[in-house]
Amino acid sequence: MEAELIRIAAIGIVTAVMAVVVSQKQPELGMLISAAFGIMALIVAFGKAGAIIGLLENIIGQAGIDSKLLVPVLKVTGMAYIAQFAVDTCKDVGQNAIASRVEIVGKIMMLVVAVPIATSLIRIISTII
Repeated sequence: MEAELIRIAAIGIVTAVMAVVVSQKQPELGMLISAAFGIMALIVAFGKAGAIIGLLENIIGQAGIDSKLLVPVLKVTGMAYIAQFAVDTCKDVGQNAIASRVEIVGKIMMLVVAVPIATSLIRIISTII
């Protein structure tokens, strides 16, 4: 796992240097190089998420917690990464206003998805009290 992170980090550094060099003559191409690396990195990261999901499902099952609560947690986590990627990409191309709007919408959408977790916590707390 660590070796893969080192490889991705090295590819990221090389890609960043390439994007800077290319951007001097063709800014659009530099941005595309940067975005392509970002998408590749996300694909690698989400590919590793399967092992984490399996582990979480096992732990939740052993704890006797409703496994339906895992879905919103995973959705919110994925939404956070996707929103951050979009925000960073918008900022890279100088569109800070769009980046801010994407960030706000991402936070609102994550809040909407998190409502079932909050509802379940309120129910659990109300049964304890």
